[in-house]
This record gives sequence, structure tokens and C-alpha cells, in this order.
Amino acid sequence: MRKRVTLLIVAFLSVANTYVRAQNRMISGTITDVQGAPVTGSVVVKGTPGIGTTSSATGTFSLSVPQSADSLTISAVGYERQTVAISTAPMRIRMQPDGSLNLNEVVVVGYGTQRKGDLTAPITTVDMNQAVKRTVAAPMEALQGTVSGVQVVSSGAPGAAPTVRIRGVGSFNNESPLYVVDGMFMNDISFLNPNDIADMSVLKDASGAAIYGVRAANGVVIVTTKKGKLNMKPRITYNGYVGFQTPNNVLEMADGAQYAAYAIAKGEKGIVDASVAKFGGQADNPAMNTDWYGALLRSGAMITNHNVDIQGGSEKITYTFGANYLDQDGIMDAKNYVRRYNIRMQAEAKVFDWLKVGVTAHLNNFKNFSPNNAAFRQAYFASPLYPVYDESLELAKPVKFGTSQSLGINSGFWFNNPLATAYYNHNENKGFQVLPNAYVEAQFWNNKLTFRSQISQRYQSTHGIQYTPIYYIDNNQRSDRSYLRSAQTRNTDYILDNLLTYRDGAGPHHWTILLGQSVREERWRETWVSANDVPESSEFWYVGQGAQGTGSATGYGEGGFRNSGVSYFTRGTYDYDNKYLLTATFRADGSSKYQTKWGYFPSVGLGWVISRENFMQDQSLFDNLKIRGSWGLLGNDAIQPNAGYAIVNSGNNTSGIFGSVGSTNGTRIPGYTVNRFFTQVRWEVVEEWDGGLDFAMLNNRLNGTVDYYHRETRDLAFSRPLPFMWDQVYGNWGRVANSGWEIGLNWNDKAGDFGYSIGVNATTLKNRVIDLGGLANIMNGFPEWSAEFPARIEEGQPINYYYGYEVAGVYQNQAEINADPIASKYNQANPGGPIQPGYLKFKDQNDNGELDQADRINLGNYLPKFTYGLNLAFNYKQFDFSTVLQGVSGNKIHNLNRAMRRKYGQMNADAAFIEGLWTGEGSTNSYPSAQGSVAPWNLQASSFFVESGAYLRVQNIQLGYSFDLKKSIPVRIYATADRPFIFTKYNGFTPEVSGMGYDANVYPVSSTYSLGMRVTF
Repeated sequence: MRKRVTLLIVAFLSVANTYVRAQNRMISGTITDVQGAPVTGSVVVKGTPGIGTTSSATGTFSLSVPQSADSLTISAVGYERQTVAISTAPMRIRMQPDGSLNLNEVVVVGYGTQRKGDLTAPITTVDMNQAVKRTVAAPMEALQGTVSGVQVVSSGAPGAAPTVRIRGVGSFNNESPLYVVDGMFMNDISFLNPNDIADMSVLKDASGAAIYGVRAANGVVIVTTKKGKLNMKPRITYNGYVGFQTPNNVLEMADGAQYAAYAIAKGEKGIVDASVAKFGGQADNPAMNTDWYGALLRSGAMITNHNVDIQGGSEKITYTFGANYLDQDGIMDAKNYVRRYNIRMQAEAKVFDWLKVGVTAHLNNFKNFSPNNAAFRQAYFASPLYPVYDESLELAKPVKFGTSQSLGINSGFWFNNPLATAYYNHNENKGFQVLPNAYVEAQFWNNKLTFRSQISQRYQSTHGIQYTPIYYIDNNQRSDRSYLRSAQTRNTDYILDNLLTYRDGAGPHHWTILLGQSVREERWRETWVSANDVPESSEFWYVGQGAQGTGSATGYGEGGFRNSGVSYFTRGTYDYDNKYLLTATFRADGSSKYQTKWGYFPSVGLGWVISRENFMQDQSLFDNLKIRGSWGLLGNDAIQPNAGYAIVNSGNNTSGIFGSVGSTNGTRIPGYTVNRFFTQVRWEVVEEWDGGLDFAMLNNRLNGTVDYYHRETRDLAFSRPLPFMWDQVYGNWGRVANSGWEIGLNWNDKAGDFGYSIGVNATTLKNRVIDLGGLANIMNGFPEWSAEFPARIEEGQPINYYYGYEVAGVYQNQAEINADPIASKYNQANPGGPIQPGYLKFKDQNDNGELDQADRINLGNYLPKFTYGLNLAFNYKQFDFSTVLQGVSGNKIHNLNRAMRRKYGQMNADAAFIEGLWTGEGSTNSYPSAQGSVAPWNLQASSFFVESGAYLRVQNIQLGYSFDLKKSIPVRIYATADRPFIFTKYNGFTPEVSGMGYDANVYPVSSTYSLGMRVTF
């Protein structure tokens, strides 16, 4: 009887199940973020919590729902909950970030993490989903215009690292931040693949960065690479693009006719006649019209980037594997490129509930072919009246390059054929870099106490080859013997960190205490050898006895250093009811580099979350409001180790001849001088305080931060002259201050299927030299022109401001010259070369009727007073669009391209210069005449050669479309334009000039246009 009842029940349930299934329907779809990345979340039929599922690691889901169901509720950690209508077609659900959860985000800080809402320092976390939109080879270039307080100056050369400045410049020695990659200290992260980065935190103030002590004066960038997750099914993601680069904002030079007219006006008709006689045409319309930049640059330089990422994990083990290939050609029409392979591996195992171990390894294999940037300088100089190639030159070999000597211009360096300079260049570096680290982490006392020990290492080996073949263009541009230089460099670094962290709380009280100890060592060594008469084929590029190339070396050398250090540090955090916040750090750094062995770097930060106070509970404007302040000390050990020595000098100026009698020569006896002085060099110290405000408003749609910072560098290291001697001594003599405001605003909202976000950031900077140790000033500048066009360091002024006369206009007629006391006195003293109409007029700053040193003033410097960025993003259904704009203002550029006319009057000029020249009374009040452009009077350091470096660049535009392939495989295709437009008044290729802002024709920054695809399996 029981068996029959059981059978009846089973039969009934089967029929009921069949009936229910017949009444249900199957739906499927994919959940992604706005960038198309998969999201793991909960999918529940609205109003029926018992019917639901969870999307997979690839974001896909399938679910049987009742016929009556009309909508789903989608939720995921970190994203806004959504209600979407059920569709019979595969559904595509795009999640929006939940602004209300921003305070609970975990932010990577030095040697640990903190909840974002508990921060007392202005730490910026970079959104890598936005950063990887850009087709850049270096990760820091992706930050341009996105982080307040951070200035990134790009370089157009493939493989070149950008210049990065955080909150100005406070040192004459080093301005680069410290990079920490998975615990390893680095000076540059251009080798990293941006797709491998999970988190990037920028520590801008002393409270956040003091935990890194003597290395943190210029700010810290912490890079954490991607890791797998527990209980995560294997996920494979491919992301790649292919594109081409094209020159942007190409400088227009004077053409053949303009150059000819200019040369004739200067009295150099012989150059024009020589071109007409050899290449044809007439003096006012020569046949030869070479566009040197057009010949030197190419459009369509390829760039391709392919990235594969595998992530997954079980209950106890996580893993990830990434592989990347980058191939980027330069826009110089010669051999210049970068080829890079990156492999990243990570694994973490939970051995016991209280113990986990992990390893991470980065392998970077690279090959760079660096261009000879001198070609760009020479292209500005080169006359358009001779050709790139000249088959009539019988002696030219192996390529028949043209020469300026055919016009009677002595080539030298500056007038060399720029195409030949680029062509006869072989500067290759290839090698590999390995960054392994291993760690063990144990938790005790109910996970309140954590101990972590990690060893991080770096090994890099690079082989550089420079080769010059035998060639001949003219008597100045030639190589009669081949030359080879082969150099091997090795970097071997390690860091061992031991960390003990205690986290606990009682009621509204919460605290964390970190104790840490670290030891490190850095080694660099280079060995090089050079030789002549080496065959041109690379199989013979070896030097040494028994080598396949040559057995005779013409030179050999070694260089290197070895530094070590030990550190002890601690950090304590405390909050009361998430309302009153305290962070304090202290680090003691010991270093082998200096006589002073130990440095001490404290910091403290305070915060008050006003929005949690009772009196704020009835208001609806602010969702979060916090004020904070911090103070701390930082160090900079990237300076010369010491300057104490006693050196014996000998030479002709100290030797004598003794024993000469009649016709008998005496004996040369060497003499000696001894320099004896000593300075106790130590690291530079930065003292900084910061006051900030963080807020979220209007239901977390508007988020913002405002900071005021003041950082002062003490013990500034530089060389100063010794009294009554030519010698200089290096020591800690000065002080420099940087201060300003940082503002960041972000608006996020959604209306139906349309979502959008707007981000704005802005930074002001005031840079001043406070003390030079008693010196009145220090003269600096571009090496070729340090005397004629100096930069000056002076108390009360910005670092390295341009020092010269202020142009007040152009003398329009002789009467104006006669009425000017300065011009009259000059003409009386220089009757052979007087000031004439069309010459520049300089302002008499003190009205004493003379042009002297007192009339030289601050003409500006290279540091922007204002930097800003604008980020826009929109998404509608399956489409997304984003753009980034960034710019600077308040900075100046010293246009040495024009200023070099002081020494090289036969050079060409940009078209704007030629077209702007004074041609008669009233024609212009800004440019000199053709004759005046080469006159010594007009070529003094002045504001005529100092131009505004302000610009607005459209940094990135991207349009994407997301869809699903079969089996719910999410795909996103996108088109990107990087740096397509720039708006600037500067007369050069690019206003992005590194160093002190002297532009002697830098490698141009290119525009990149690409198509890409992202697929997740």
C-alpha cells in the first residue's frame, strides 16, 4: 500500500512539474558595467524572491521564470540596484556604479588598505577602466588630465617615459615620484601593461606618503596588479587594438620662395643664386622647395596592442595569468620603435584558515630602437633650397644624400642633412626585466592580528648597441671609420618587508596599529666596450680576442653603485563612530648613501565627518561632508651622495721645466694642487601641510574634493662656488616652496536607458625659492645657450625663471630711434652696427636711459600655474561614448628654435616668423625686420623668444558598442582617437616640453586612431 502511495505522489509531482515548466519560460542575458566588463550579481524575479540566480564570472545568466513575470531586480556589490523589463531576446544589463558605497571602498595606502571614508589624506584612486581606454604605451600617460595635482608631460618618441610631477617641483636634482609595484620600489613604470593594473593610488601629501620616508618627497604612486578571486570560474578576457599614428600640429616652415626672399633681404643672395644655378628656377621662385619635416615625418606609423587575461579561483586558491604584446613604430621616417612582451602570473593559496601564501611575477622583454632626435633640430635649420637626395654628388656614399654645402653653407652639426642624421643611426636597447615577489600572511586572535612577510625583487639586464657605419655626405657630415659601442647594464634590487597589523574596536571606537620593518638593497652596474673598423653586418658586432667582429677595443669602462637601507615604521588609525578620524605615521630610515645615517619622518592627519553629526541629520543636501587636515615630513635621497673629498690635481698649469741649459731641454716636473673641503650632505626634507574638504551631494550624484597644500623643501642640495676659487662645493644650502589649490568634481546620473558622468579637476601652483644659502642667484639654462639665454634661480622667484629683457615693441622710424636714450647711446657706441628701424625696442625698467642688467626681469618659467582636465562619459543602451580634455596655462616656453639664429644666421625659420617680419613703418610692432632678425641687438635674451606654453588638448575620444555572441559571450568593439586636436598659440610642434621648458625641437607628440575589441569567455 505504501509503495502505491509513493508512486502516486511521484507521478503527481512529475505531472505538476511538467505543468509548471510548461507555464514558465527561459530567459538569458549578460550583466556588465558601463565599459562592458562582466559583473557577478544577483538576478531575481521582481516580487518573487524565491525565483532567482547569480550571473557567472563572465556575467552571463539563465533563468526559468513564470509567464506572468514582467521584470527582474538586478543587484551587485558596488553598483546601483536596477529593475529591468524581461525580454525574450538575450538581455543586456549594464550596471551603474553606486555612489552611496564610495565611502566603503577599500583604498590601497602604504603597506595596507583603508576604508575610503576613513582617509585623512588626499589619496586619489585611479579608475583603470577609464585609463585603459587610451592607446598609450606608458601607464602614467593615461593619467593626463584625470588627477588633480599631477602633471604629466608626454614624449612623442616610442618607448620614452613621460615626465611626471606631483604638486610642483621642490628639488634641483629629482622631480619624479616613487612608484611601488606590488611592493617593489621603481623609478619608472613605463614597462607595465596598463591592462595588468587593478588599482593605482596617488599619494600626494605628507600624511599619505610619509610611510615611505626618504623616498617620498615627490609623491608616491602605488600600483597593484590584478589578482584572481575565490570561487571564481575561469574567465578569459581578450582586449586588443590596432591603429596608426600621425603627426599632429606639424610646424609649418618657410618654403623655398619665402626662404629665398628672406635670404636676399639679409644680404645672402649667394645662397639663392647657388640653388638656382644647380637646381633651376629664378631668384624669386627657386625650383627647389624641400619640406624637411614632410620628408622626416610619416603618417600611418602602426601601433598594435594585444592583451589576454585569465582569472579564476577555487575555495582555497586564486590565480591569474596575463600576456601582452605591444608593437609601436615612431612617426620619424627612420628606424625607431618599441617592441614589448609582458607576462604576469599570480597565485595565492589559503593553506589553513589562518594562513595564506602567494607569489606574483612580472616578466618584461623589450626591444627599443631610439631615434636620433638631433634630426628634428636640423630640420628646423635646413634650407629648403637643396634636396634630400642629390644624385650629382659623386663622393656621397652609400646613399646620395644632399648637402647644404652645395649652397655655400658650411654644414657643421646644425646644418647637416637631417634625413641622413636619422638614417645613419643605430641605437638599440634590448633586454628583459623580472619582478618576482613572494609573501606569507598569517592571522591570529580572531583575525585581529595579522603578520605578513614579503620579499620583492627586481632584476633587469639590458644590452645596448650603438653603431655608426662608414658614410660620406660632405666634409663635415661624414664617418671615415665605423664605430661600435656595446654596453651591458644590470640592475639587481630587493626589498624585504615584515608587517604586523592589529585591528580592533569597542563600541563606537575603532583602531588599527601597524608595525613594520624593511630592508632594501639597490645595485647597478654597467660595462662597456667600443671599437672602430667593425663590419656593418650585425653578426660581426663583437669586440674582444677571438671575437667574430674585431679583436681590438678602442675604449673600455665600468660604472655602478650599491646602496642599502633599513627602515622601521608605524602607523596608527583611530575613529570614533566613523565621525572623528586620526591617522599618525612615523618612519625611521637608515641609508648607506650619506654621512648622516638616519632620518626621521613623522606625519599626522585629522578628519571630521560632519555629516554624521546629529545636527546634520535633518538636512537633505549633503550625503557626506568631511573636513580634514594633515602635516608631515618627507625625504628625497635621489641626490648626490656626498661632496667631501681631498683630490690631488696635476697638469700643465701646475707643472714646470727644470734643468734647461743652452740647447739642452730640461725635464718636465709635475706639480700638484690639493683641493680640501668637506660638506656633510644629507637627503632633502619636505615639510608639508594640507587642508581638505570631501563631500557628496544630491543623492550621491555629485562628489567632490577640495584641497589647499603647502610644501616646503628644506636642505635643498646644489653646487655653489667657493670664494676666490673656480671650484664648487655640493651641499644642502636652500629652500623651495610649492603651494596651491586642488579641486575635483564628479557628477553621475541616469535617466532611463541614458547614463552620463562629468568630471572636472583643476590645480593651481605657486612655486617660489625661499633661500639659496646666502647666494644672490644661480644662473642655469640650456647647455648650448646658458650664457646668452639663461634661466635664473633667485630668492622670491620661481625655480629657473627665464631672465631677459622685456620687448616694448619695434622701432618704426629713425626719429623714434633718435628720441630713445637707450638707442641713441647704443648707436654712438656702435657706429658700425647701429640700431635701425625694424629693430626690437626693449623696456627701460628703471628709467635710467640705459639698457643694463637692472632691466632684465622675470619672463616666466616652465611650471604651469594652472592645470585642468574635463572628463565626459555617456552610455545609451548598448552604446557608450567618452572624451577627455586636458590643458595647462600660466607657463612659458623658451623657443630656442628661433633663438639659435644668434649663432646660425643662415638657418631657416618657421613660416609664422617669416610672415611676421617687419617690412616697413606700421607693418608690425612684434617682429623685427629681416636684417634685424640676425643683428646682435635683437638676439639678446628677451621676451621675444619666450612664448606662452598654454594649451587645451582633446586627449581622448572613444565610441563603443557592446553586444553578445552566441552562448552569451559579451563583446565590446570600440574606436578611439588619442590626442586628435590641440589648441595652442605656441610656435612649435608641441607645447609639451620636458626639462626646464627649453624647446630645441623635441620629438613631436602624435595623434593615434585605432579600432579595438574586448571579448570575455
